[in-house]
Amino acid sequence: MTRDDLRTFRALDIDFDSIGLEPNAGTVPYFCTPVDAEEVGSIGCDGIQFVLLPGDEAVYCVDPSMGGIGTYVLPVGSDLREFLSFVLYCHDANPLSQIYFLSEERFQTFAADEAEARESGELEELFKAKDAALEKIAEVFGIAPIEPYARVKALQEAFDPSVLNFSDEYYDTLGIERE
Repeated sequence: MTRDDLRTFRALDIDFDSIGLEPNAGTVPYFCTPVDAEEVGSIGCDGIQFVLLPGDEAVYCVDPSMGGIGTYVLPVGSDLREFLSFVLYCHDANPLSQIYFLSEERFQTFAADEAEARESGELEELFKAKDAALEKIAEVFGIAPIEPYARVKALQEAFDPSVLNFSDEYYDTLGIERE
């Protein structure tokens, strides 16, 4: 189901950049991008991208800039529809990339910051594009916004990063032995 949903998602005529899911931004994998990862989208900054892994329905965030051993790749949705429901709630994918190191209070403040920016009237075109993209996603997938913090934290706490398959570059970059 997730791979079919990804094809549908990619075919949408929306401004992916406006919601932090820029297509093909991570076409060159980073040292910590798992082998055979399939990109969902990228926030377009610091190499942060969202991917699917072979044989897995979950959506993962790859974060080469803020991550560390065990946190470079973490789940942010049990499947693409759940992930997109979280994007609807946040109005962007970027906050999902930061849940692992934010307290719930800081995460909620981050969401409030966007609401404040929207009310300021600045970046009106960006918010129009965002709204159009989010409305189209909700319509096509029949989903609604879901508050992500507790669910994503639970996914991340239950996740065993030893299942990830990294390239030799990962081990060479970090100076660690392949197990």
